[in-house]
Formats: sequence, structure tokens, C-alpha cells
Amino acid sequence: MRLALTLLIPTLLAVVTGCAEHTPECPHTGPADYAPSAGCLGLVHGKALVVQSRMGGISPPGGSAREGESAQCAAHRETLEETGLDLKPGKLLHTFDTGFNLYLCDIHAGSGAIDPVHIDEVKQAFWLPVGEFDQHSWRFEGQGEALSQLLLQLATQRSTESNE
Repeated sequence: MRLALTLLIPTLLAVVTGCAEHTPECPHTGPADYAPSAGCLGLVHGKALVVQSRMGGISPPGGSAREGESAQCAAHRETLEETGLDLKPGKLLHTFDTGFNLYLCDIHAGSGAIDPVHIDEVKQAFWLPVGEFDQHSWRFEGQGEALSQLLLQLATQRSTESNE
């Protein structure tokens, strides 16, 4: 009996701890947007942060917002869960026809390394060179082309701003 309790107690603690949902602190401090779902577009040295779903298609990390959660905080939380990276949502880049808000997210030195927390949601997370968007199968039809257009607009906008 004592041996059974010795094995049972740690198992129960692991189950209860694993089931407790930890919500990371949201770094967003500005005005809140609300959307049914949101995600982050992280960019580093010409590469975009993407996740590959269990079904095989890739997309920026993101997912459903919780009740009362801002879109920026949903983007932060979902990106952290799916990639292990702690990114800060910034500018709203686009709202897709599904209601998905995509934010340009800032990467900082303490963002961490790619290490998905919810491995049941994604197969992998990785940095995809922007020039290789057309070489991959995207989770949603037309998403790769739409992201390429958004990045082109962003580059043009940044170039215009730096010339002013």
C-alpha cells in the first residue's frame, strides 16, 4: 500500500500541474484590439517565424483568443505556446477575412530559443527564408502570397519612412 501511494502521489501532482493552464504575462501595453484569433509575424535577417501544423501546412504562429483577451495578448500567448519564443506584438499588419489579426512582433535578446510548449498543436517551428515562401505548402490557401505582399508593402513603407 505504501509503495502504491508513493507512486500515486507524484503521478497525481504531475497530472494536476500539467492540467493547470499557465497564462504568460502579456507584454502589450497600448490600446487593445479584439479579434477572434491572432498571431505574430516575427522577422529576423530575411526569415519569418512559421509553424508547421500536425496536418503539414505552415503558417505564422497564432490561434484563438480567450474570452476577454485582447488580440495582441492572444498573439503573444499563442506564439509562446507554439514556438517557445517570447515576442512582443507591435503594429497590426493585416486582418484576414477570417478575423485573424496578424501583428508584426518584436524579437528581443531574451526571446529564448525555438522550443514549442504545445507540441500537440504544432509539428515544428522554424525560421523560413522569405524567398522560400513559394516552396512550401501553406496551411491556408493563398497565405504565402498574402504574406509576401504584406512584407513587400512593409519594406516599401520602411524605405519611404527612412527617406523622409
